Amino acid sequence: MPYQVIRRDLTETTRKCDFCPQHLTSLKAYILEDLETGELSYAGPTCAENNAGKGSLFGTPDLTKFTFPKNDREGGVSGGGGGASADNPEKRAIEYLMLRESKLVSELKCSYPVLKKYYEKQNGQGLSEADIRHVNNIAAKAPENLSLETLQRIYNYLFWIDVAIEKLPKEKNKFLVGVRSTIILRGKIFERQTESINNWLKNIDGVPQLK
Repeated sequence: MPYQVIRRDLTETTRKCDFCPQHLTSLKAYILEDLETGELSYAGPTCAENNAGKGSLFGTPDLTKFTFPKNDREGGVSGGGGGASADNPEKRAIEYLMLRESKLVSELKCSYPVLKKYYEKQNGQGLSEADIRHVNNIAAKAPENLSLETLQRIYNYLFWIDVAIEKLPKEKNKFLVGVRSTIILRGKIFERQTESINNWLKNIDGVPQLK
């Protein structure tokens, strides 16, 4: 079966690699698409490259940049998804489209018609060089709350806050529920919030610290 690596994303410690019995303890996984069926699979870097081909991790869109890994043994491969998006315009554009038109669209109401068309095109035939430039120009001119870095951070924070809320008894999750609402309302995360959130998360099993 031919596979394509489509992104690097967040995952809980309970998830196992779909190609071997190992748990994805780094909390970061490569998502592979079966090019025949469209089915998605989660994998660590070794299994991802074994199934998608050597060098297939290079330039992978990475949505995990503000999560500290619990265990770096699966964390990344040289030249893989962890490289700086600024060095790869296509990778940066795809990350921006994923965040604005898929991952955060319901919480932040951040969809934009022009970007939505590009997102649909990316999922179909792919983007041209002109498309990539246009997406990155839109991202560069966006207000701070819609910058790539801000959206990356919010995505990571909301993902792990949601995991933590599910793990806590209802009577103990009021702080995290409140801070989640504040992040969505303000569309940003303040430095003092990071410290307060991490003080809560460090005591919850299976939840990492955030950058």
